[in-house]
Amino acid sequence: MDIKMLSLDFKWLEDFLYLKELGSFSAASKARHVTQSAFSRRIQALELWVGVPLFDRTSYPVKLTADGRKFVPYVEKMLTLVKETSDDFALSSLQTDHSIRVVCLHSFALNLIPKLFQVIKNKFNELNFSLTPSVLGVENHFNSILDGTSDIIFVYDMPGMRPAFVHEDKFEKIVVCESRIIPVVSKALSSSLVERDHLPYLAYAKHTFLHQPVNDVIARNELNLEQVFETTLSESLVKMAQLGAGVAWIPSHDMEEELARGDLVRLYPEKTDLEIPVDIVCYRSKASKRQAVNDFWRGLQTVLCE
Repeated sequence: MDIKMLSLDFKWLEDFLYLKELGSFSAASKARHVTQSAFSRRIQALELWVGVPLFDRTSYPVKLTADGRKFVPYVEKMLTLVKETSDDFALSSLQTDHSIRVVCLHSFALNLIPKLFQVIKNKFNELNFSLTPSVLGVENHFNSILDGTSDIIFVYDMPGMRPAFVHEDKFEKIVVCESRIIPVVSKALSSSLVERDHLPYLAYAKHTFLHQPVNDVIARNELNLEQVFETTLSESLVKMAQLGAGVAWIPSHDMEEELARGDLVRLYPEKTDLEIPVDIVCYRSKASKRQAVNDFWRGLQTVLCE
């Protein structure tokens, strides 16, 4: 087997088509939900794999080189073959035709989804649910729904958590519930705030989707914070905040028990503009033909309207 083939990442081929259509690294990177620098590195990696420049970067909009134009039909054939292969084997992963394959954020899998399914279980006695916490990235999971390897995705309705604009008309969504991302601290830390010049801040990592919304709130309110910790998981922020390590912005559904016990308290409760309201939604493909998915979708709509 050619070692070169092993190094190809198929998402580079999709990147190639996005840049070809949009003609802008900035627009294409936004459509792919990655930073422009990361997107540019992926295009460069593809060009290295092919062995020739594929885009003329001296023009605007960015245009294909002669080799790039020659490469287009190969990319389309490869992606078509991948999709056909995925479609052919998609249903083999189902235990029964009553299976619903759900992907969601890690925090949803621990808190929100079990509670939701407890409420709606009587509507879906015949269905078998397979739940996978999101580990491959939201974009990949939206693609898995279009490919037929997943059925439903639960996400926040906010930038970075929506389908790429070139695919958005292929999905339909339901608003499941409203949530709030609120600043919290331990009770002990709350009582000592007046003595502090800088409040220690527990942050989301920069590449996470909650990083920017929280940073915007902090900047608007000119809060005097000093970052001491960062993570990708809200569950980790809950634990660190409980230990009195600092203030963290955490979705309310991730810490209901901690708030009820008083382990965590709202920071500056009088300042409601520190909260970030957000809807939790689920998506499915409009093209889904599986009866189990249709039954789940109609049942969920009925439950939410009750």
